[in-house]
Amino acid sequence: MVGKGAKGMLNGAVPSEATKREQNLKRGNWGNQIEFVLTSVGYAVGLGNVWRFPYLCYRNGGGAFMFPYFIMLIFCGIPLFFMELSFGQFASQGCLGVWRISPMFKGVGYGMMVVSTYIGIYYNVVICIAFYYFFSSMTNVLPWTYCNNPWNSPDCAGVLDASNLTNGSQPAALPSNLSHLLNRTLQRTSPSEEYWRLYVLKLSDDIGNFGEVRLPLLGCLCVSWVVVFLCLIRGVKSSGKV
Repeated sequence: MVGKGAKGMLNGAVPSEATKREQNLKRGNWGNQIEFVLTSVGYAVGLGNVWRFPYLCYRNGGGAFMFPYFIMLIFCGIPLFFMELSFGQFASQGCLGVWRISPMFKGVGYGMMVVSTYIGIYYNVVICIAFYYFFSSMTNVLPWTYCNNPWNSPDCAGVLDASNLTNGSQPAALPSNLSHLLNRTLQRTSPSEEYWRLYVLKLSDDIGNFGEVRLPLLGCLCVSWVVVFLCLIRGVKSSGKV
């Protein structure tokens, strides 16, 4: 009678190597360690870090904001992130199945699923806008450069138009018993801002007017969802290659 170890040796495979190469047939495994590291970095560093984080730092005090931020990052953010990765590596399951080790915390898994769903919907809109500007920039002259477009308002002022504005005073002959104070603020908007508000979004005047469906934005949103689907169609085997 031949044992399992001897049978493995007869087939030319060492049992330890077979254990290392064991595949999760249902969910799949990472191709290599680099794919896992790069995917984790892409999950942690996204559009929110590059686009929104500097604005939040400026709004909340600049350098004074960084001190409590790094304290919370070291004592809360990194340990929770490491715990989440460890749970996934240990159980090879999703955010719902991993909490079978402690059913009392199963609600945390549902919360993670809801948050991931909302974040996916929110960031796909941002990716949709990026696709829209990418396709719109394939012209010799960018459409948000000048103020001579049909959607521009009289308040539009580009870089060259703003040079015509002067600051000065003009004497006026008034009776001695009459005083008059004139204070006027020029409301100027850039062509890029008007392109975003008046052409891309076509914002309505009031909340009761829903406006029309922007078919170009809808098409870019569908493209972004198709890209996400293709990245996740085979689980970690396909997402690790992106």
